[in-house]
Amino acid sequence: MKHFKLLLLAGFVLCSLHLTAQHSTDAAKIKEVEATEARMFKNMNFTRYKEYYKTDVADDFFTINADDVTADKAQSFADTARLKMVEIGTLKLIDKKIRIYDNVGIANGRGQVYVDNMLVVEFLYTAVFVKRNGKWMYTSWQGTMSKDSPKFGAPQQ
Repeated sequence: MKHFKLLLLAGFVLCSLHLTAQHSTDAAKIKEVEATEARMFKNMNFTRYKEYYKTDVADDFFTINADDVTADKAQSFADTARLKMVEIGTLKLIDKKIRIYDNVGIANGRGQVYVDNMLVVEFLYTAVFVKRNGKWMYTSWQGTMSKDSPKFGAPQQ
């Protein structure tokens, strides 16, 4: 019975150490993905996108946008009108959350775009990053209009 208790105690200690090590590893990966996501939002505009696409966007990138447009990497790169549109507004991110699954980081949250201090659109998003060869690569985007997004042209109540 004494040996059983010692084995049980040792098992608890080992599990606790493993969980603590896993938590610190995930915390480090979360910080890496947060920085990767911030770099993505900073560079997704007409002024800075070309180099970013070469170095940080995965070849198998795919996007589904809130306006029903889907695109792979080449199509997204060629959509300069959308990139110019991004530069017009100021982006505010809220309700952000990042989850880590080994070499996959999933960031989601809510974005609000303001033009001249007026909210023009609110969207929900999910961005996926995959760590390949030691670097987090932007691999997927999905955006959905929020129910709280302003309805321009709709009758005022």
